[in-house]
This record gives sequence, C-alpha cells and structure tokens, in this order.
Amino acid sequence: MKVLLVVKSKTIECLGPMHLSAIVKKSGHECHIIDVLSAMEFTYKWKPDIIGYSILTGDQELFRKLNANLRKVHKFGVIFGGPHVSFYPDEYADECTAVGESEQDIANLLGLTEKYNSLDEIPWPDRSSFPNMKIRDFLTTRGCPWGKCGYCYTDRWNKMHPDIPKLRTRTARDVVNEIAHVEPRFVYFQDSSFASSMKWLRTFCDEYQKVLIPYHAHLEPNQVTEDRIILMAESGCFSVRIALESASVKLRKLLSRPPMSNDDILKSVYLLKKRRIKLMLQNMIGIPTGTIEDDLETLLFNIRAKPDYSWVSIFQPYPGTKLGDFCKREGWYTENYSDIGD
Repeated sequence: MKVLLVVKSKTIECLGPMHLSAIVKKSGHECHIIDVLSAMEFTYKWKPDIIGYSILTGDQELFRKLNANLRKVHKFGVIFGGPHVSFYPDEYADECTAVGESEQDIANLLGLTEKYNSLDEIPWPDRSSFPNMKIRDFLTTRGCPWGKCGYCYTDRWNKMHPDIPKLRTRTARDVVNEIAHVEPRFVYFQDSSFASSMKWLRTFCDEYQKVLIPYHAHLEPNQVTEDRIILMAESGCFSVRIALESASVKLRKLLSRPPMSNDDILKSVYLLKKRRIKLMLQNMIGIPTGTIEDDLETLLFNIRAKPDYSWVSIFQPYPGTKLGDFCKREGWYTENYSDIGD
C-alpha cells in the first residue's frame, strides 16, 4: 500500500507526520511526505492508495480545495489529521480522521501489534522525505510543564485529555541515540520548555558527550539559573530562545505567563550572555487591551537586553484558547478563523 502524507510546507521538518511515516514503513508499506505545492503532480505520478492531511487552524479551506482537486486526478482513501482536526473533529464528522496523537491508531490500522506505552517506544521520525536539511529537529518531551499561556492550545489540550500527563519525557539516552543516528550538523530542540527537570538535564549532558553537536533550545525565563546554564553551555548549547512576550507586567499576567519581573528576566538574559550562549528574545505585539505605549515598552526592553535576535509575533486569537474566548466575549473576534494561516 502507498501512503502519501501532505503538509503545508517542508521548510522545516514536520515531526508528527514523520513519526507516522516511520510507523507506516515499519508495517511494510510505502510512505512519502510532500507539501501542498507538489501534491498534485506527485499524486498523479505515484498514485497513492491513501492520502493523509496534516492541517493547522487557518489552513482547513486550503486542504479541502486540495483534496477536491486531487480527487479529480486519482481515486484514494483520505485521512484528515493535524491540530485543527484534533480540536475541531465535528467539522470532519463524515470523514476518516486521526485525532490527537495518532501513532497507536495508525499502527493498529496497519496491523502492528506492538503498544506504545512510552515515548521511547515510538519509532523515531522518518527523515527520508526531508533530505539534506542543515538543521534537524528533535523533541525530548510532549506537553508543557507550564501549560497555562492564554494564547496557546496546551491548556485546552490538557482539559480535553485529562488522562494524559501534562508533560511526558523521553529518556536522555533515547534522545541522544537518535541524534547520534541522524548525525545532524545542528540540533533544534522543539520542546516548549527544554529540560524542565535538572535531574534529566544532568543525565542528558553526560550522554550528550557522545555527540557534542551544537544545539538550540527553548527555555522559560524562570528556568535560566546558573546551574542549568553551566550544564547547557558545557554540553554544546549554542543558542536559546526565551519568551518575554511583553515588557508590560499587566499584559504578561493577561497572557498567563509564568510570574517574573522585568528585572528577573534581565538577569536571565545576563546569565546566558555570561556563558556566551546566543539569545533569541521572543516578543508579541497587538495583545488584547494593550496599547502602543505597551509595545514601545517592549521595544525599549529589547534595546536594554540586547539579544542576538529579536523575534516579534502579532497576536492572533485562536479559537478555544483563553484569549481567543476573551476576544470573542468582548466582541473583537467573530471566530472566523479560515484565513488565520495566511
């Protein structure tokens, strides 16, 4: 059987579909991951038996149109999946769907009898559809130790799945063995918060001596302690992203960010610089109830902090999040999210 998985873009690795591709191949079938721009030609030539779509909120109409057009050139079975389908399954009530984490469901569907009771047991992502990538992505966890940010899906996910722990962690050995197997030039850890456990981090740093490949990781400002940063620097950490979001304490509280003062965040910045770890500071503008003065305060904080890179996002009220619901109640948002992804 031929299985084609379609994602919006292949600019970076898509770990979810890549895990599924590994399971499809382990069950003895063929699998490719392709982007939307290449899907028509690839489908016409390869003629897959099943096409699976990984859909983000804002891209659902794009994939509906793509599916309709692909059906004009070939007959195939369809599985709709990805974050949007997981949070809005009713929109796909008449379709075959993969909701939430789907590794076990796909394995069962394809006749594999093994059970994935831990993250270490899930096959490593199949990277064959992403050749020659200079940066390779990895996850050491699923979930978020904080899980309360008002703009993020995590709080809703946790409420939808109360039986799943808020944070699950792979063993450091499994993570490092995967990295050693891939042999990337640079490692990007995509975890929401890297190494929330100091005990895990110490084990990781010992194991990472096997590879010592430079890496980038995400940290919460309150994670940046002297002990943690010394360990990360010694293990080859090249850069870190921390989320300021806003220099306005009032807006950070509205965003439900971990409580820290601006001075505390500056101390985190200085600790990273002390160990020569490059910093990407993440910011957000257009936050509900915010003013231009709040955004200028954030700009001034960045000037003071002097990060190596300042990232600025424009707030978008995703449906079902705390701030999405807040904007809807205030009449600022009609929940017409079909063009959020544009």
